Amino acid sequence: MERAASFSFGIRTFAVHVNGIVKQAGKTRMWIAKRSMSKETYPGMLDHIAAGGIGNGMSVYESMLKECDEEAGIPIELAKQAKSAGTIQYFMQSELGLQPETEFVYDLELPLDFIPFPKDGEVDSFSLMDIDEVVMHLQSNEFKPNCALFIIEFLVRHKFITSQNEPDYTRIVGNFHRPLPFPAAAH
Repeated sequence: MERAASFSFGIRTFAVHVNGIVKQAGKTRMWIAKRSMSKETYPGMLDHIAAGGIGNGMSVYESMLKECDEEAGIPIELAKQAKSAGTIQYFMQSELGLQPETEFVYDLELPLDFIPFPKDGEVDSFSLMDIDEVVMHLQSNEFKPNCALFIIEFLVRHKFITSQNEPDYTRIVGNFHRPLPFPAAAH
């Protein structure tokens, strides 16, 4: 079943999301994708460097490698350097209904000379953004909603958002790991 159709049935879905980061001179930057205008869901919105549903019969890790290659042209050997950063569970709400989702998050530090390129038609372009620029786009609601959640979680894990600089810190962190009362396949 196409992942986007799961909304109609309330079926729990599973996916991978990759934070593509570049570190230079003590500064962290993120590769951000702009979704293709031909995408059925959230056309033209900002997104991760690579993300997608876990294919039937594929492991989480295999799905991450596949998405890195297909969406951003990241060579397999480079994608294998991605570090698992855990899971985030939530309910996605749309005009189609309420959908439970479990997302497996990876951080992938990329070399300075690597430039991602759209390979499968799901992405129009990529931009390497400073964290301040990423935050500005988050505040302007330019990211696909679930992608915004993962980027906020990245910013918390890497201490860009802390209890000292964010008055809603406890509420934000408490929303990353919602229990989902739906059966799940072993991943």
